[in-house]
Amino acid sequence: MNLAHVPVQIRTGATLRIDTRRYLVGPPGDQVRVFTDKESGTEKPLTNHAILHMMRSGRITTDAAFRALDPNVLANLQIDWGAFSDIEQASARGKYPFVKAIDELPMPFRDKSKHVEPLIERIMMDAGDGLGLKKKPTFRQVRGWYICWLVTGRDIRALVDNHRKKGNRTARLKEWQKEEIAEAINETYRSDLVGSKADAQTRASERILIRANRDGLALPNLGANKVIGKHLVSRMIGKMELYDLTLARHGKQQADLLMKAVRTGPTCSYPLEEVEVDHTRLDLIVVDEHGRVLGRPWLTAIIDRWSRMILGFSLSFTPPSWVSVMEALRIAVQPKEPFLDGVCRAIARENTFKFPWPCYGSPSRLFCDNGPEFRAASMKETEQALDMQIVDLPRASGWLKGRIERWLRSLNQGVIHKLPGTTKSNPRDRGKYKSEKHAVLTLEDAIWIITKWIVDIYHSREHSRTGEKPLDRWIRGVAEVGERPAPPNDIIVPLTGLVIDRKLGPSGITFEGLRWNSNGFSALRNRLGIGDTLVKIRIDPFDLKTAYVLDTTRLDDRDAWIEGDLHADEGVRSLTLYQYRIKRQAEQNETVESFDSKEALTRALASQEILDLVNERQPMKKKLPKKAARFLTDGRNASEHVRGERFSSDESENELGSHDHHNSNILSPPPDQRGPWRDRTAAVEAPLPRMTTPVRRFDTDTANEEIDDPRSGPQVAKPNSTFSPIVVKRRRLD
Repeated sequence: MNLAHVPVQIRTGATLRIDTRRYLVGPPGDQVRVFTDKESGTEKPLTNHAILHMMRSGRITTDAAFRALDPNVLANLQIDWGAFSDIEQASARGKYPFVKAIDELPMPFRDKSKHVEPLIERIMMDAGDGLGLKKKPTFRQVRGWYICWLVTGRDIRALVDNHRKKGNRTARLKEWQKEEIAEAINETYRSDLVGSKADAQTRASERILIRANRDGLALPNLGANKVIGKHLVSRMIGKMELYDLTLARHGKQQADLLMKAVRTGPTCSYPLEEVEVDHTRLDLIVVDEHGRVLGRPWLTAIIDRWSRMILGFSLSFTPPSWVSVMEALRIAVQPKEPFLDGVCRAIARENTFKFPWPCYGSPSRLFCDNGPEFRAASMKETEQALDMQIVDLPRASGWLKGRIERWLRSLNQGVIHKLPGTTKSNPRDRGKYKSEKHAVLTLEDAIWIITKWIVDIYHSREHSRTGEKPLDRWIRGVAEVGERPAPPNDIIVPLTGLVIDRKLGPSGITFEGLRWNSNGFSALRNRLGIGDTLVKIRIDPFDLKTAYVLDTTRLDDRDAWIEGDLHADEGVRSLTLYQYRIKRQAEQNETVESFDSKEALTRALASQEILDLVNERQPMKKKLPKKAARFLTDGRNASEHVRGERFSSDESENELGSHDHHNSNILSPPPDQRGPWRDRTAAVEAPLPRMTTPVRRFDTDTANEEIDDPRSGPQVAKPNSTFSPIVVKRRRLD
């Protein structure tokens, strides 16, 4: 496909593509020409000047050029941006700088190799391996990328490589190899003794060899004398943050000099050509619905430089960050009717806005300070997905974005400083006014007040510098150059959504005390298998009513994200995620402050009494030995069975007697009748059947032995008589 092969001819009844949507060309009029959307039937009137401008910028293309696209490209347009893998998104971001550079060339030069090839060389030299390309693309490849991107309405999804349809995607490097390479880079390339990329490459190979030998790990098979790839370390260094890398190698001065380049560009001449964004902490204290003080929220606002229209804003307790910027940017690029309805619904009021707010579409350039939120990887991805350029302004140079600074001052002086709970601009202006005591407005009230002032007062009032009302100037500018389309939800929602991993169970998914569920979730669990399955979910921070679960079995389908409804009170459903977090934290803090230690101690003691009673009723788990069981069931202590005299009141009063160690005839005293005693039993040499065992008894008085024999009666035992061994039998206690 060649640019010269797809001429655009505006003929009555023909079918054209305007921002990839099919339109039927109407007959020419005196000043405008009407184009009818073939799907919705919506009419779009355009002036001849606007038609010419849109044709030169490539926004009006032929339907044949769109139908001639590769089927894989057309399939990509039906897939949600968030459903692409990280590798596929990286492939599109690597191609974007080339197509953007061609798009900035004059129309006749975009198809000429002598003008395009120098751009390719410059981009490869500036970016290096950071683009993720294996080799430098050719002119034919870059031109093909640009044609697909242009014909699809500059949709970044047209640049995605379909890696999911390829073969094995297993990572070549193990985790331990990545760890050793990272340590090697820290030791050499980012140390005080600055080394080169070659030094880091050598040190990485050495560390991998040592680790493999120490832990018995297998080395990758890359041929002789190779441990890692030749350009592996260079590619990993190229993916690092440029500012941090320059700071570690060359110091803060060089890093600031490198990162604070200012590209002001030409003076803006139409809407959305240049916009400004800035943050400020609002001079107002807000409360929740119960009157608890929440504090001062942060305001992030975006203004159009040419018309002075406010494109969007964010008011929340989130400090200046990528989140607050994306919230304001999301409102800025989308139609405002749903936003206005939501603002009124949040405070239970009817929509009484008198003037329209017709601003939407992606800006060409976004001017901002060089805060960390604008250098984040997520913001760079947003820059490419929305086809805009982020321009970093130098530090301490607020005059370069004076339009938004002036508007913030007008908002404070005209509205905020007149509301109850205002903190004024400084303590001297506030005086003895107690801001927290008089604070009565909620965050939703403040959002409605600011929106009402913007739409019905600021936009409809003549601006001192332009001499026109911002609303009239915007409408006139759009009529001259044509309106820019709002980005599809398939792109803007994944950029602003919170994507995390959670378990999908019978009750749905839970996150920070919130729960979502639906029949679609149940069907997905049926397809993935029974049990709690780990899935990827996406939560819209600005609309908690719906959460999305990625169906890994339908990645090629537009419906890859399955919706689930929030199961919560209506008051929670109307909040954003960050408003919900602030209110939840305030409720927890109030619970801690109202903690009563005495009541808590009473409850703890009651729980302990319950536990003690249960333990008393529990049977003994281990069976006692027989000897121990005897003492427990007999009714006496263990020592009473062995030494009863210690418990006899009579015997304990007797004095201890003496003992003659020279008299061998003295015998031991008789056994205690209260204690255990033994029957000594002797058996005859030849035991008789059915006869009891002879018992030898000792007469303690005469020291004579007697034997009881049933056959012969009592006999006197002689000293030399032979008896069997003595058997000891213990008396039963019962």
